[in-house]
Amino acid sequence: MTSGDYLHFQIPDNLVIVGDIHGDLVSLQKILNEFNWETYLGSEENILIFLGDYIDRGQYSLEVLLSLCKLKSLFPNNVFLLRGNHETYHHFPFSSFSFPHELQAKFGGESEQFYLENLIPFFDSMFGFCEIDSFAILLHGGLPIVDDLKFFENYKFYLSDLSSQKNIMEQILWNDPRELVEVDWHYSNRGLGKYFGIKITNLWLNHTGCKCVIRGHEPCEGFKTNHQGKVTTLFSSKQPYPKFESAFLKMSRNDILKKTDDDNPKLDEFINII
Repeated sequence: MTSGDYLHFQIPDNLVIVGDIHGDLVSLQKILNEFNWETYLGSEENILIFLGDYIDRGQYSLEVLLSLCKLKSLFPNNVFLLRGNHETYHHFPFSSFSFPHELQAKFGGESEQFYLENLIPFFDSMFGFCEIDSFAILLHGGLPIVDDLKFFENYKFYLSDLSSQKNIMEQILWNDPRELVEVDWHYSNRGLGKYFGIKITNLWLNHTGCKCVIRGHEPCEGFKTNHQGKVTTLFSSKQPYPKFESAFLKMSRNDILKKTDDDNPKLDEFINII
């Protein structure tokens, strides 16, 4: 089910999730080849989800976008792109946005028009929040802080139009999990978004019926976990981050069903480091 910025799946036959790519075309190609993408996507019961941040940092941001567009055009019913904070610069500007320089090198004086007329509408068409039934919440950054619990009575409606919920949109794109003890959340050192603790994670999981959260946004050794294994960070970019690793997650329907009945939310065994 899709509704604007909100995306919802029943449990698929197979699931692959890819984290931040950041212009790293080599890592993207390695990941696609690792799970034999043509055969895998040949079945519409298999789902491939990207968690955002396709541009900046690496050398081939535009080529990454074109590769993802090709995947989406070939397999429109089982390839899905979530947006990251780097795909929302026009909503939430930040200092390290280097993508326009790459466009300038490729298109010269026409780069600004190309960005405004083609790429911004493309970025705005991406999903912001995804649920897989009874299993996981997928987003780029982190869970938003909700002050009024009535929000959850109709949360899918609010999440379907994030352009009218700018505070929630900012947090979904920019928030990070932290092991907070004395407070539920506090402001992020990034300058945008917040740090959220395990109480916020438990609140969202309890109200959605999901078991875990899968997100990107933070460079790491391919993956890391927070909040007693309930939050998994997945990172898939190596070239711009040589001190870190690149990884993707792959699960079968049986794997997911076992996790929905399991008290241990950790997903480490399903993560592949490339």
